[in-house]
Amino acid sequence: MSVNFDSTFGFDPAVQDSSMAARGLYATMVTWCDHQIYTRPDSFDGTFDLKRVRSVGGTVRLVRELVENGLFEEAGEGVYRVVTRRGLAVFGSFKNQKKPLTPEEAAELHEKKVVAGHAGGKASGESRRAKAEANRKQNEADAKQTASTSTKQTGSTTVPNQTKTMPSSSPDPSGPGSKQTASVAEAEARALADPFATAWNAYPRHTGSRREAEKAWAAAVAGHDGTSAVTEAQLIGAVIAYAKTIDEPKYAPNMSRWLRQGAYMDTMPSQPKPYRHALPDGTVIDDRWITGHIRDHVPVGTFTDAMRTDFWASVKTGSNPEQKAKEIINECQRKASR
Repeated sequence: MSVNFDSTFGFDPAVQDSSMAARGLYATMVTWCDHQIYTRPDSFDGTFDLKRVRSVGGTVRLVRELVENGLFEEAGEGVYRVVTRRGLAVFGSFKNQKKPLTPEEAAELHEKKVVAGHAGGKASGESRRAKAEANRKQNEADAKQTASTSTKQTGSTTVPNQTKTMPSSSPDPSGPGSKQTASVAEAEARALADPFATAWNAYPRHTGSRREAEKAWAAAVAGHDGTSAVTEAQLIGAVIAYAKTIDEPKYAPNMSRWLRQGAYMDTMPSQPKPYRHALPDGTVIDDRWITGHIRDHVPVGTFTDAMRTDFWASVKTGSNPEQKAKEIINECQRKASR
């Protein structure tokens, strides 16, 4: 009896997305199943439970991680099966003393026993794949619905130009109050209405846990493991820029892993250039002033970088900063109430 681990095992995205402990549990259960097929081919149905997992040193957390990454699959309540395929791991030749079997015959026999053992309600491999595909399509539909809802709220059907929604280090060339500035602001507002959904929809590979990806997103915004905090607009820009570099989405890591490793820093747009302006009366207008006079008085996500650019341009041309701040606050509150 033998188990064949392909030489590309370590390069499989599902393996790369799994911790070393999870990989060890996967390998252990593959060999355990192989042994069961060899020693009791007429009774083993290819599954194992959590009690068996714990007996070899595994944990529920590791099982969940492997299910999430597609290396284990649920065969029932608390019952699991290892996933084997070419390029990952496959069962070898299971030679029964009574009747030696070739690898192909053993695999066929195993499949028949699995189907028979789970008849009467247990999902077949095809139905599980169909369910996974349905979940994937549902995730995409949810993201599109979010974007559609955001578009309706702004009263516009224009798809935002992704290259214009990201922060810019220079003022809008059209000047404050222009139609272009307004459209950019609206596009940013739509993207930031649900920033994670926008990024999830733009990311090139929709596998793994969306919930874990959202946790990693929040950690990136807050800053973690020595990585500086970033804005949600910057993260969206990084996702869009990264997606443009991917020719084969299947080789992209799960979004949660991409975020946890800080890979977004490689495609991160630059921060808006800090600005400082002193009024004749000695008042200093800077980002701290903006936070106290604008950001702290509007709903989160409604104050866009286009608004910030417009504010600085207005102040520079002599507009009253207090009055301009009130205008922006009113605009943000109107958008939030729609």
